[in-house]
Amino acid sequence: MRHWLRGWMWHQRHTIRRVLGMVALGPAFDGWLVARISIAGGTDTEFGTGAAEAVKLWATEVWHEAPSEMMWGKFIGREKNSVIQEKTELEGKPGDELTFSLTRKLTGEGVQDDEDMEGQEEPAAVYSDSVILHQLRNAVRLKGRMTERRLAFNLRQESKDHLRGWLAEAIDDDIYSKMTTSPAASRTVYPAGVTAVNGLTGANVITTTLMDQTVAKAKKAEPKVHPVRIAGRDWYVMIAHTDVAYDIEQNATWHAAQRDANIRGDENPIFTGRLGVWRGIVLHEHEKVPAATNGGAAGDIPWASSLFLGRQAGLIGYGMRPEAWEKEFDYGARIGFCIGAIWGMTKAVFQQVDHGTFEIRTARTNN
Repeated sequence: MRHWLRGWMWHQRHTIRRVLGMVALGPAFDGWLVARISIAGGTDTEFGTGAAEAVKLWATEVWHEAPSEMMWGKFIGREKNSVIQEKTELEGKPGDELTFSLTRKLTGEGVQDDEDMEGQEEPAAVYSDSVILHQLRNAVRLKGRMTERRLAFNLRQESKDHLRGWLAEAIDDDIYSKMTTSPAASRTVYPAGVTAVNGLTGANVITTTLMDQTVAKAKKAEPKVHPVRIAGRDWYVMIAHTDVAYDIEQNATWHAAQRDANIRGDENPIFTGRLGVWRGIVLHEHEKVPAATNGGAAGDIPWASSLFLGRQAGLIGYGMRPEAWEKEFDYGARIGFCIGAIWGMTKAVFQQVDHGTFEIRTARTNN
């Protein structure tokens, strides 16, 4: 039976190639053909190249398109000059914990002239943080061919699209959760005269002055929050809640500055989808930035935290990048789609101090 089936497959493969004029399609096409006739459930007839090649195209789409659907995708890069630095040491290797190391710049005065260097060396300041990797998956199983025929849209493609969007949102949510965890008091900024959320009033909305003050604090902080360097210019990234973004757009000073903005290097991803720029700050907005309504002395003032970020503000590592699978059931009458990834994420914190993050806490218009 197996020899007959292999012979039939060989014949069909070359017949289809001749009809389509695709003689050079090669192994990827062979794998697709094998996969579509693989048998699931009961006693399987297995063919070596089938399963992987069957979903190769979709898996490729997932890896390339899922990050673009993530709000945080534009801020992730493998270089140190990234807001979220990606580490790849565990990809395809055993282990579920990644350790990140950071070295701080030297601050000593050095020695002059013929002074002895020995005994006056400056110790290297090295800090470490770690992250545990976890797997997250989800799947959709279609009921059968008749269900698909009754629908006016492509249920298979819709299922794939929804799964890809689900995974992108799950990774986004994880990053938001980690980046807003337990901000250090020294890295939290309030409007003038306010030192805590319960001191906010309805008038304490975001202003360009407060943004300027945060830049000054970031530059003078110890350790300093280093900006991202783009086309010879330094930039910080600020992600504001949607209501805070509304408030800043009502600010006349901000509004005037946007008419005159001329950005070098704005093809960099961190500028994609920006709300605007202000003196070295690229402003983005998103509804998932943490917000609450319990501010003020009476606990009735809506407020939100805006994330103010420099380079290496967060660290993410993949054990398995976003990947996709298909599986047939009931002799090919039904099909399921699965998506998943293995990753770990953390805000960069060294010696109990947020490395590249400030939080700006202000009142907000509750739209």
